[in-house]
Amino acid sequence: MPVNVELTERDKKLLEMLAELSMIKVENLSHIYETKAYYLKRIALLRKAHYIRRLKGYVMLGSKGIEYVRSIGLKRKGIPTAHGQKERVQRISDLYFDFLRTDWRFVDSRKIKEQKPSIYRSSIFLGFLIGRTEYAVYSIGKEPSREKIDAVKSEQEKLHKLGIYRSIVFYESPEARKRYGVEGLGLKEQLLLPYPYGVELLKEHGKRDLIKEAAIKVYVSNLKEPNWKEADFRVGDKEVVVLILNDIEKIAKIKNYLMLAQYRYTKATEIEILCLKEQEEMFKEMFPECSIKTIEMQK
Repeated sequence: MPVNVELTERDKKLLEMLAELSMIKVENLSHIYETKAYYLKRIALLRKAHYIRRLKGYVMLGSKGIEYVRSIGLKRKGIPTAHGQKERVQRISDLYFDFLRTDWRFVDSRKIKEQKPSIYRSSIFLGFLIGRTEYAVYSIGKEPSREKIDAVKSEQEKLHKLGIYRSIVFYESPEARKRYGVEGLGLKEQLLLPYPYGVELLKEHGKRDLIKEAAIKVYVSNLKEPNWKEADFRVGDKEVVVLILNDIEKIAKIKNYLMLAQYRYTKATEIEILCLKEQEEMFKEMFPECSIKTIEMQK
């Protein structure tokens, strides 16, 4: 039997957010209730009262919750049943809370499609990350198929039609990163970042320019304008490319440049890569011709 519950303002906020996001991870409810433990007791009570229900670490609207949001005129976004679509809705919700109260704002793809009829309903981006610039956000998970990777890349090639020139692709395993590859797509930026660690990098990048900050920390006042236009800086006779955000577009340009120099039998300008300590082995393997410097980013 359901119990009677008098809804608090935070309860109402939760139900309204569930109407918008469909599902919310249990630990993210602390952002709504602004407590570390009380919210667990509260959602247990709301569950008994059928306002919410739980599924594998997430909460969603229950029958009474659906009645409530309808009573205040909200349209509820349903939870898709197609294979993989539930995980997509979960990741959209997770990203919303990942960037909540930061210098970024994550906007759900469903809301964007409602506001911009020019966007194809079948578009697979998760949303836009808006702040110091604007990114379309994708996720390829742990074990992406070739078909999924091809679809994500194909869509990114068309982002310019929406006025978007930058993207973020989150991956969840080293194997997924390797499968994705290092193909340039003609974007200004194509960041391939691990989830959830990449979120922390982006939060810091939202506060300040991590590229410039990393270069100044390592090279102090020796930075000059690059001679090679694809580099970030020049230090002495080296062209410095900062890859702490794992920008695939930059990586592809380095590869193309070195390949062209080899093809023409010309001496390539020396390129030095500045990356995070944990990226060092990856870039050493990728670019044995380049010198590598590393940095540990601090908040």
